[in-house]
Amino acid sequence: MKRLYPIYINKKSPCYSKDHLGNSGCPAKNDIPRFLYLLSQERVGDAFYVLKETNPFSAGCGRFCDHPCETACNRAKFDEPVDIKALERFVADWGYENNLKPILKSDSKNKLISIIGSGPAGLSAGYFLAINGYKVVIYEKHSKPGGLLIEGIPAYRYPREIFEKELNFIREAGVEIILNQHIDKSKFVNIVEESDAVIVATGAQYPGKLNIDGEYLDNIYNGIEFLRLINFGESDKLNIQENEKIGVIGGGYTAFDVARCSVRLGALPSIIYRRTIGEMTAHPGEVEESKREGVQFYFLNQPIKIEKVREGLRLICQVMKLGPVDESGRSKPIPIKDKYNEFIFDKIVMAVGDKPDLSFVGDSFVNEFPRLNCPDLPEDLRDKVFICGDAAMGAATPTGMVVRAVGSAQKTVEAVRNFLGEELEKDTNREIAFYEDINTKYFQKTGRMIEENITFEERKRNFNEIVKTVDKDVAVLMAKRCFYCGICIQCDWCYFYSNNSLIKKFKEWSPEKDMVYYMYIKENISSHSFKSVEACPRSALSVISDESKFEKYILSQYVEYSKLSEEE
Repeated sequence: MKRLYPIYINKKSPCYSKDHLGNSGCPAKNDIPRFLYLLSQERVGDAFYVLKETNPFSAGCGRFCDHPCETACNRAKFDEPVDIKALERFVADWGYENNLKPILKSDSKNKLISIIGSGPAGLSAGYFLAINGYKVVIYEKHSKPGGLLIEGIPAYRYPREIFEKELNFIREAGVEIILNQHIDKSKFVNIVEESDAVIVATGAQYPGKLNIDGEYLDNIYNGIEFLRLINFGESDKLNIQENEKIGVIGGGYTAFDVARCSVRLGALPSIIYRRTIGEMTAHPGEVEESKREGVQFYFLNQPIKIEKVREGLRLICQVMKLGPVDESGRSKPIPIKDKYNEFIFDKIVMAVGDKPDLSFVGDSFVNEFPRLNCPDLPEDLRDKVFICGDAAMGAATPTGMVVRAVGSAQKTVEAVRNFLGEELEKDTNREIAFYEDINTKYFQKTGRMIEENITFEERKRNFNEIVKTVDKDVAVLMAKRCFYCGICIQCDWCYFYSNNSLIKKFKEWSPEKDMVYYMYIKENISSHSFKSVEACPRSALSVISDESKFEKYILSQYVEYSKLSEEE
């Protein structure tokens, strides 16, 4: 006959785990409850290292991430979501300011991994491999590393001094970056021959096109090309004039960054988008911020033609309406017959999504993320090649946004390590602690913080960072709003309700998963003991049978009364 046992088994929180409700949580799998609990205890350095286990760009993502973790936060159903993004930023900035160094998890394995591309995916993959003992060399075609991080993200979102700190942290982990390296087919073969594994992380550099008449006229730019000139201090090449009208086509972060950079250079930008605010891939709050900075919006307009006219460039758009949801999960724009709008611009920027260019790997290849199948390579080399980030677009989900590139790099690195013979311990397929599992009677309703921004007047004609990092007192206070879903934080409610069937082990709280802070006394287990499970505010306890796959926990969490002195 099966016997039931109350047991401590950590669950996942919705904020960092994908669930059946459509929430993606954190694509980088940041262990959010643990880093927030450490922050709430003012153990900021420990919180920093919890973040660095999963994301080398925690200071960046704490600034520009679209924070799907906050959308999935259980607290959002109680009052308001926890300020995860702002608190990640605080912890990361604190760690850099206090000169914390990478922690290496393994000695050298004498294996060389070559990575092509030093964007967020390539740098992340390099970091994860380096801290696990691999020699990593990254090849970058430009004179500066960073890819999208410095080419496509403006300084008002991601100050360059913050990027340099993150880059130095990655280098200190042991990653070598070689610049000005153009990789062609011949050099690619050489790199594969010399390496134990190769990761292609070249991003999406091929300019996206609308395939409409006139898009190759003068004064029409690609979004990333436009931003690269600005971010590299070469905006004079764009020859932007005071009050010049710039049309920006697209609805993602690149479109917004182009428009907001244009404002700062004295232009009058307008965003043209074929859907509405609700379907934009950029965060909805971007629209209001951009409007207040001076950006205009024209929704439900699909560009169909560009003409050169005396006044500049005439953009002709088909007026659209929203139809049924398409494969992207958004309402599909449908043309309204015989209805058009015309706009006159001095310049037009296409921010419609770039594509990968993988021609250097050979004339034929198959993207099988995390593998890259390259039939043109000698047969004995083909198994060595992997892919991650936006280079894997179309074969990997998710892509786009830095945090998704980091998550992609994690999956690829796991595949590389398995390929090279490591036996990686897989985390148990844990349950998720949903809102209905939380005992909300223990919590009081409170509001989110209000982040301090520089004024709209202060933003004019400069690229100063808009949002300010919160101070420590506020960060600690806001971290305490977290439910810490699914993990034990030694709150003692289980102990109080256990009817003397629990003893407490007095030890410092650790972010290690399934750390035991209480022990059940076998002889004292009764029906009343199960109240300790019900009493847990955050669903960190479960009930299992002695034939469960979690039976091993019984051995580590139960003690006989006669052996109690030995355990203590």
